[in-house]
Amino acid sequence: MMTRYASQAAMQWIINTLVLGLCISLPMQVRAEGTLEKIRRTNAVVIAYLNGTTPFAFVGDDKQVTGYTIELCRNIAEGLRKELKLPLMQVQFMEVDTVTRFIALDQGKADLECSTSTNNAERRKIAAFTVPHFYASVRMLVKKDSGIQNWEDLRGKTVVVPRNTPMVKLLEQRSKIRSLNVRIVEVAYNEDAFDSVERGRADAFVMEDVLLRRYLLSARQPKNYQVVGEALSLEPYGIMMRKGDPEFKKFVDLQMVRIVRSGEIFRIYDRWFVQPISAKVPSMEMPMGFILRDTLRYPTDKVGDD
Repeated sequence: MMTRYASQAAMQWIINTLVLGLCISLPMQVRAEGTLEKIRRTNAVVIAYLNGTTPFAFVGDDKQVTGYTIELCRNIAEGLRKELKLPLMQVQFMEVDTVTRFIALDQGKADLECSTSTNNAERRKIAAFTVPHFYASVRMLVKKDSGIQNWEDLRGKTVVVPRNTPMVKLLEQRSKIRSLNVRIVEVAYNEDAFDSVERGRADAFVMEDVLLRRYLLSARQPKNYQVVGEALSLEPYGIMMRKGDPEFKKFVDLQMVRIVRSGEIFRIYDRWFVQPISAKVPSMEMPMGFILRDTLRYPTDKVGDD
């Protein structure tokens, strides 16, 4: 039987609470006020982000929030500044985790969530997404001497995942089908997951491959680890917005299409995945894949499972 620190019932409670909050929990001012009106009133766009999701969103050596998705969102903010005629509009940042990112949007504390959020049917119950800016495959990071090469090798072992992510359901399904009896441990941050493998508290860290590769780049002894396993799923990353605000979503969608049509997204992508990330972190060496490139030819937010 599969066990984990946070039960499935507890995680479903979080989703149910957020869905209920869409209907009754917000202050009347936030519920009555659209995001564009809020931006005009406050003269600011608030961007929520998951810190440590290099190269998508992280705090650089200069203490500034940066990354691939952050740069896309800064570009969207610049479009909003021009279209709304707000020359003094500020771009503010709010650090969130895998649960509070939804709450920040739902309560109107953040306008955009710009990191590594997967667009799927379950997520679309509580948030809106713009067109995908990345596709990742779910695999696992293990120590090279662990003997783990594929999912069947996890039988009876402990696997760590960031909480409230699609990886939990994927692992449950694979464990049930293959009778693996995997013990799943959920943690708040990606760094905690990697630390669990590094310290021997977990046998594998399951996450999107691009984030796992990031940890290999910055690990103290990268040669001791490897990313293995056939892809469990393909995860489309999208910028999130509060659900139930079609006017703002349309505005953001138009800005994303502008970034795509102008070719700016290809320059931004190369900056973070082909060139060195910083003086300390080398290149990811991940040219844009054909799936994302083909998707950008006809931008749409209709992705993920339905």
